[in-house]
Amino acid sequence: MKKVIGSLIIVAVLGGVVYYGQAYFGLFTKPCSKPIEYSIGTIDSGFGLSQTEYLQVIDQAVNIWESSVNKDLFAYNAQGRLKINLIYDYRQQATDKLRDLGYNIDNTQSSYDLLKQRYNQMTSDYSFLKVNLESQIASYNVRKKAYEDEVKKWNDQGGAPSNVVTKLNKERDALNALAAKINSDQAIVNSLVNDINAVVDVLNRMAASLNLNVDTYNNIGESRGGEFEEGVYIESGRNKQIDIYEFDSKERLVRVLAHELGHALGLEHIDSNPDAIMYRLNSGDNERATSQDIFEVKKLCGI
Repeated sequence: MKKVIGSLIIVAVLGGVVYYGQAYFGLFTKPCSKPIEYSIGTIDSGFGLSQTEYLQVIDQAVNIWESSVNKDLFAYNAQGRLKINLIYDYRQQATDKLRDLGYNIDNTQSSYDLLKQRYNQMTSDYSFLKVNLESQIASYNVRKKAYEDEVKKWNDQGGAPSNVVTKLNKERDALNALAAKINSDQAIVNSLVNDINAVVDVLNRMAASLNLNVDTYNNIGESRGGEFEEGVYIESGRNKQIDIYEFDSKERLVRVLAHELGHALGLEHIDSNPDAIMYRLNSGDNERATSQDIFEVKKLCGI
């Protein structure tokens, strides 16, 4: 799961008429101005894919976006900054993550009990934050629609008086602030989900190792319907990477790669169409971008 809202509403007054459009947070260089160079990072042997086969699959995913806009958006370069990895053993990654969080894991009952207590606290925190975030998103959507309806009404009338323009611009600023708050809170929730899932993996492994008669814990993504847990796009400063964790067919791998490549471009999730490549769940089986995907990538690229 990625950013919930990545756009802001801009109102401009030209000749007494109110206009509105879209702009993107955090984009200081023009998107799509040159291809993003990618390279192959780790390919764990457990997937049974050679580098040549993996490059072919990546090329299919790249083509989903490039054919939509008839433009080169990605290019392979052995030294490319965007690293695309196939990571097979998530259990080891979970253990390393817990070490980064300050947990020294050993296979003892006391260690298991302490980690279970931490899990209970983290899931309680997650439930509270998730409800709060969903409330913010619902409020934003209601206010955004009311704002856009008001702008359209005055545009249809040929313009708005200055006092109305002032009111609309004030609401625009409030919506921008709320969108930024939602993005910030979503990042906190995403980080907590990753931490919880790491704890879950280790708890389940410890339970099996200790032969404990306990219920198996479920990852957050699985309990909410299997979000795009198969892969993730990570950007930290100048370092960018796509980590792919699982897939059950090459067709699914193409879709997962296309989704994460969309994030690398700067695309946000599409919440209204389950078939969209950029839908938050990997639920479709189409191998082409939908009209909504194409609209968003064209808007991003200024086409």
